[in-house]
Amino acid sequence: MRKSILALLIAWLLAVGTLVSCAASDSGSSGDTATAEASPSAETSIPADRIDQVAPADARAITDPADPKATLVLFTDYQCPYCAQMDTLIQQAKNDYGDEVRILVRNYPLPKHQNAAPAARAVEAAAEQGALEEMAASIFEHQEDWKALSTEEADDLFLSYAEELGLDTEKFQADYTSDAIKDRVARDLEDAQDLQLRGTPSLILDNEMLELDSVDYGAIQEQLDAALNK
Repeated sequence: MRKSILALLIAWLLAVGTLVSCAASDSGSSGDTATAEASPSAETSIPADRIDQVAPADARAITDPADPKATLVLFTDYQCPYCAQMDTLIQQAKNDYGDEVRILVRNYPLPKHQNAAPAARAVEAAAEQGALEEMAASIFEHQEDWKALSTEEADDLFLSYAEELGLDTEKFQADYTSDAIKDRVARDLEDAQDLQLRGTPSLILDNEMLELDSVDYGAIQEQLDAALNK
């Protein structure tokens, strides 16, 4: 019965072209919100003069082909359960389109998620050692373990993930607490807010916001195929 209800819900979401996400507007709540909106952004097209806020030159790349035919940018919150689902879809897109599409990931730690910003710093610190995707996978996998911890407890747990990944833990700790990493996460957040992104995950393909359900890879695949066949 539950499976039937879930299947119907997913089918309905796909039919109306909505986004399942953690809403950004509910800053006073620690809960996660499933939203059904016409668009995840106030506008579906990003003005040309704001593209640098979407894909700055130093953005972290999941794929970086020499001659990309399209650019897909993910704004993610590591405490958002829908972003954990999206991470698996991004990995699939990497495998399917990595030689044609540049895939960038940026941070959108929602204020209502107390450990989202520290988690973003952990991923950024790991990225300094070439382990962005590995740390992101660990953090998403153990999301329930750290989301309600105190800041100090979360710090220790993220350090243990770095150790499990075989990273230089002294360098990881130095980067994790550095102003450079804090500033990078803060800049990503500011850009996401300036772009009026309504929640996480948010996807932007070239200069267009994507309207899709975070559990449906087919919707992403369709948009990428269309972009590559322009």
